[in-house]
Amino acid sequence: MINPRILRIKSKLDELYGGKIDLSDVRHINPDSSEFYTRAIAAQAIVMFCGIEEDVAAACITDGYHDIGIDAVYSDTAQKKLILVQSKWRKDAKGSITQDEAGKFVEGIKRVIFSDFDGCNAKLVAKQEEIIAALKDPDFQVEAIFCHTGNQQIADYAKRTVTDLLKQVNEDGYSELLVFSEIRCQDIYEFLANGQANDYIVLDDVLLNNWGTVDEPYKAYYGTLPAAALGKWYEQFGNKLFAKNIRYYKGSTEVNQGIRDVLKNNPDKFFYYNNGVKMLCQSVSRKAAYSADRATGLFVLEGVSVVNGAQTTGAIGALYKDCPEGLEKAIVFVQIIALNDAGEEQATLITRLSNTQNKIESKDFAALDPVQERLKVELSFSGIQYLYKSGAIIDEPKTQITLDEAIVAQSCAQDDLSIIALAKRNIGALTEDITKTPYLLLFNGTTNSITLYNSIHVMRMVESFLSLNEKNSMGRRRLVLVHGNRYILHCVLKEMKKRTDYSVRFLNDEEIQATVFDLCETKWETIFEAMENVLPDAYPANIFKNVGRLREIEGFIEQT
Repeated sequence: MINPRILRIKSKLDELYGGKIDLSDVRHINPDSSEFYTRAIAAQAIVMFCGIEEDVAAACITDGYHDIGIDAVYSDTAQKKLILVQSKWRKDAKGSITQDEAGKFVEGIKRVIFSDFDGCNAKLVAKQEEIIAALKDPDFQVEAIFCHTGNQQIADYAKRTVTDLLKQVNEDGYSELLVFSEIRCQDIYEFLANGQANDYIVLDDVLLNNWGTVDEPYKAYYGTLPAAALGKWYEQFGNKLFAKNIRYYKGSTEVNQGIRDVLKNNPDKFFYYNNGVKMLCQSVSRKAAYSADRATGLFVLEGVSVVNGAQTTGAIGALYKDCPEGLEKAIVFVQIIALNDAGEEQATLITRLSNTQNKIESKDFAALDPVQERLKVELSFSGIQYLYKSGAIIDEPKTQITLDEAIVAQSCAQDDLSIIALAKRNIGALTEDITKTPYLLLFNGTTNSITLYNSIHVMRMVESFLSLNEKNSMGRRRLVLVHGNRYILHCVLKEMKKRTDYSVRFLNDEEIQATVFDLCETKWETIFEAMENVLPDAYPANIFKNVGRLREIEGFIEQT
């Protein structure tokens, strides 16, 4: 007898995905075709995590012969997540993920993150470029989702291969490159029952401290909330909180890691370091409790959407999930706007303008550093324009260089491997404070303008080599080019300084290319050999942003 819950899920999947799922590779299709429902729940998993339309999710299916254990793939550029799905249809709604199923999924995930598509089916090969682009983006996170219609959670013994892979990939401790989620029958049922379009959120008993109001043209409230309240809302509603926002929570990005670091290390100062959250509501009403003064107010918010502060909310939510007690001292500034009958157009305008104000990054403060102006003046005497202020655009590459290029080139020219690792792990940290190291290691009174120019042009040539060779490489050898780009540049710059009068004359592109391409070829092979000997099981994305691992690689190279 078929489980009643399964019957309802089947009926809804037929409605949502009928005619949208590609079954051209299935020989015998019948009304109870498990292939259709297996693929439909894989698509549904993406809908549940990313909020996309069903026809878009249906196009993400890769299930079939030679799918390497990956049934669906979606690159979510809004959340900066690469979604990998494995799905299993249990028509009796019993059981969970078996050890063999988990192991097969893990092997597929490994092949994806190592860019090994040899022998994959055409559907996966068609997604190769977007997969590689996501894996190269340092802000992207891989979300591995196992979706099944069983009623039990995966057992620890069955999950062991997943746990081991998570430890291996996330071993650097700086960020979560890979996360694992499980979707069960109950989750699918509840989502389908409530409907994706049911984004009308009501928050009761919202406690706002030190609050005030703005009355015209729309009623608005402002004040502070305990960070834990935002964490609880995110746990309950997830991305539905951002229904009207231009972006979802992006996960483990450099900025979001910074938010989490403040929450962990300076929770009592979070209010001062963070811009806060802006929310739009259909209506806001105040309760009689705590109504004597403005110290505390109790509110009901209806039709809630966070339109600015998705990253703050998501970062708080991620920490709340792991360690809710860590948020006890943190408070967040909030603006709550009650639009009532203002209409969708006004909501859209507020959302757009709230998210398009100019953002000041730490590197922008370099414009205040006299060293940058000195370098600009010195280079100008040779007809070279140093564009060190934000917003400048290169239109003459031979005679123009930028601060962004200078930061990377100067960091990779350092002897200290911790700077090379930092340039790969968190480039923004190099310019976090222009009065301290590491910034002062890169730019100071002894910084040579000719060396700077030459280093940037060497860097451009290295990047050209990497780009040309990456397309024709596979597996871990290719990942050396992707993740080891900064270390390769470091090795090349080190050698170039030995071979040329690097600091006293401007090198031309021809002599740079003649030397750099040969050096890149040699260094690539040397680094790959060292990696395979010293760290054969480590994920390359972690190796090159970890100073300890870089020292192991360098130690092996020096001994051979």
